[in-house]
Amino acid sequence: MLGSHSEISVPPESYFILPALRTTPVNGEFGSSDRRAILDEVLAQKSFKKWRLNADDLLPILEDDSIKTAAATVAAVYAVFARVHGKKIAIDKTPHHTEHVGRLSSAYPGSRFIHLVRDGRDVIPSLEAMPWFRLKYRDAALYWRDRALSGRGALGIVGSARYHEVRYEDLLFDPQRELSRLCGFLGFDFEPEMLTYHERAEDVISGMGSIGSHQNIRRAPAPTRDWRTDYDTKTLALFEAFAGDALAVFGYEPGPEPSWRQRAQATALHAWVPVKKRIETLSKRRI
Repeated sequence: MLGSHSEISVPPESYFILPALRTTPVNGEFGSSDRRAILDEVLAQKSFKKWRLNADDLLPILEDDSIKTAAATVAAVYAVFARVHGKKIAIDKTPHHTEHVGRLSSAYPGSRFIHLVRDGRDVIPSLEAMPWFRLKYRDAALYWRDRALSGRGALGIVGSARYHEVRYEDLLFDPQRELSRLCGFLGFDFEPEMLTYHERAEDVISGMGSIGSHQNIRRAPAPTRDWRTDYDTKTLALFEAFAGDALAVFGYEPGPEPSWRQRAQATALHAWVPVKKRIETLSKRRI
């Protein structure tokens, strides 16, 4: 939808921003050799191939001595993508970045953050349809809870002027209203073409390699799942036990009441997860 705006481009997911921000300038002063090192890493990223840019497109960045930081180098890559597509700005859509808003907001003080949240009980069956997803339902509920609350946490980091939240269901119910609000947040006017994104679906898909979970991009906005019919009462109660607090945060309708056993399991796992994450963080200090 955003990519269908005449001034907004949306490249595929990227996984080079955070590594690039760790670049230490050679001889203490950021220069062309540092820009080259970052651009070499960008070009080597498998995900970057989907951007359909090449080394020649990035050459002006290497030669621009006004670019004196790693953050500015990465921003220049996004600017190139926007310019190649005749757009004014580029928007990053990498899900992994929800967990690094503090670092990203510091590196880009003028940046704004869009949090798109969807009812976890509809997210899980969508994830289960993916061949790479292997979590049990209980763990998938925790996965959604962690990511959704992490996204909301951006509000406390960047403040309301730089944070805009959209509920997926509201976007499907009244896309023009929600997109108008979103465009206002970004400083653009709403354009009707944003509602007809599905008419240019093949152009978007052609750059994906594998369309995988993006099949519905060919469809006009419409609900594709309903948690009330996808799962039985016991399973929905399990979700309520493990992630019901997050449902309440986003104003979603509560599910069936969990049993005492389900609540006990959830309490025990909620106590363990922060410890587990702390261990993972200590083992990955470079991140």
